[in-house]
Amino acid sequence: MCPDDTSTSTDKIEDRLEQVGRYSRFVKAGLGVIVGAFLLATLTLLPENLDSVPAAVDAVLMPLIFVGMGLLLFGIGMHLHLMHLNLIRQLRQSRESESEPSEGEHDP
Repeated sequence: MCPDDTSTSTDKIEDRLEQVGRYSRFVKAGLGVIVGAFLLATLTLLPENLDSVPAAVDAVLMPLIFVGMGLLLFGIGMHLHLMHLNLIRQLRQSRESESEPSEGEHDP
């Protein structure tokens, strides 16, 4: 494998990771949809089922599970986002260290 292949793949990785902010916005939009669906379900189903506690719990239980799963997925998405940002930082630092001459090298 040539060194050019490695630098090209690193460039492609860096370009892809630069778009991680877009994916983070998708994750936040997904959480917004889930919370919106929960509010809609609560506002429409709960008033009809206020005559008994078990009926009210049944009306809200599925939307609550839905929101809980959404929050878990949001946490996973944000964790992946931070891992990608850390990888971008490490790639930038490695590029900067490669471009700077080492202390042992002196130009004649």
